Amino acid sequence: MSLSSWKALVVVPLFLCFACSPEVEPVETEAPAVEASQSSALTVYPAGSLLTARYQHTATLLSNGKVLVVGGGTPTETATTELYDPATATSSAGPSLSFARRSHTATLLQDGSVLIVAGIGPSGILSSVERYQPSTNTWSTVAPLPRLSYGHSATLLSDGRVLVVGGVGGASGGTSAHLYDPVANTWTATGSLPSAMGFHSAVRLADGRVLLSGGGSTTSLAQLWTPSTGTWTVVASMNQARGDHTLHLLSNGKALAVGTEQMTEAYDPATNVWTNTGNTAVQHFSAPSVMRPNGTIVLAGGSYNNTTVELYTPSTGAWGTVGSLAQSRRNHPTVALPDGRVLFLGGTGTSSTGSMVPLASIEKFDLSPPPCTPTTCAAQGKNCGTLSNGCGGTLSCGTCGSGLTCTNNVCGTGAPSSCAHDVCTSGTALSNSCGTCANKVCTIDPFCCNSAWDSICVSEANSNCVITQPGCVAQ
Repeated sequence: MSLSSWKALVVVPLFLCFACSPEVEPVETEAPAVEASQSSALTVYPAGSLLTARYQHTATLLSNGKVLVVGGGTPTETATTELYDPATATSSAGPSLSFARRSHTATLLQDGSVLIVAGIGPSGILSSVERYQPSTNTWSTVAPLPRLSYGHSATLLSDGRVLVVGGVGGASGGTSAHLYDPVANTWTATGSLPSAMGFHSAVRLADGRVLLSGGGSTTSLAQLWTPSTGTWTVVASMNQARGDHTLHLLSNGKALAVGTEQMTEAYDPATNVWTNTGNTAVQHFSAPSVMRPNGTIVLAGGSYNNTTVELYTPSTGAWGTVGSLAQSRRNHPTVALPDGRVLFLGGTGTSSTGSMVPLASIEKFDLSPPPCTPTTCAAQGKNCGTLSNGCGGTLSCGTCGSGLTCTNNVCGTGAPSSCAHDVCTSGTALSNSCGTCANKVCTIDPFCCNSAWDSICVSEANSNCVITQPGCVAQ
């Protein structure tokens, strides 16, 4: 299937369609074009590029500070991986997977390794599972998921196991739930979902239970898994149907649903109630959001003409537009770094003809002051003395030769012995004793009395003096 045809396909709600093609994506209503906010130049910066343009890949922050980028479509499924270093904004090739894939899940395990589960391969839906070990920079094939799957969720539990739920694939894929034990390398079935789900979001609550919600444009379903019993319970539905969204656990124990719709809503497990919170400025489709270390949430892009970057503050329950991406993108993994910066890696964009294309570019959201680029003596037209480099440092611009003096960091011959021309004419340097206007200009720009009375000095005279023509009578 060509990339240009992706946009025309519709995902039927998964509980009605388990035979849907692996290529399909949801139809969306485009968000209105959004102008970059005034602060965008201060908050979103280029951050290098992936070695390979890709979409529907995963990106996982490792304990060594690098980001593991795995698989995806290029547009065909790829087995390549990359290690992106935020400190240098460069990416290097990682070891390849045994199976090319996209639309898989990636889970950071408690020992720092990364578990890649199922997805879509060149020949169809996969069940294979692979594990990356950062200490050796190697992949190993581990026990496969007992079913084919993509569009599932994978949630790390407090005991180190991973709960993989729902999705598309197999006779009962949408209702299946399995637990992976990374120590024993085994899969165990746990209670089946009462209602099928896929392309939903999942989050582990503070008490260890796992909340699932959504899964399509008509699905507001929510279900809870209890680890002590291995059973599922249908709980209150969201106020708004949504899929390809993100659930975040807030510090108050509530779970916040973000994406697909402008309205965000929070689930309170104590009362089994969803409550609407603040609205985003625009709709964000297929745009993962991420929680920063300070608890704020960043959401960016998600539609092919939407570059808006928004920030949610839990203490106020409000969203604010904080910048703009240089490249509209969707299906882009979003990673929060320990220092609060957020990375947007690859994804899909559109070509000049409107076709969907994989992206390699990386952008970062950063509220810290932009990096300072020191100036130079030459850039400021200075050649002697010392001056600031513009970034808190000091420049040494040298010393003047014999017979020259350093005035305003410029070497010159000193005041001329006569006034060879008027202030309206370029020529040799004038003396500040040549008149009130010459004195005024030389006070503003000593170059005019130390080196030469050039066209800039003439312009400064016209701007700062009262000059009568003809005759250039200056006051």
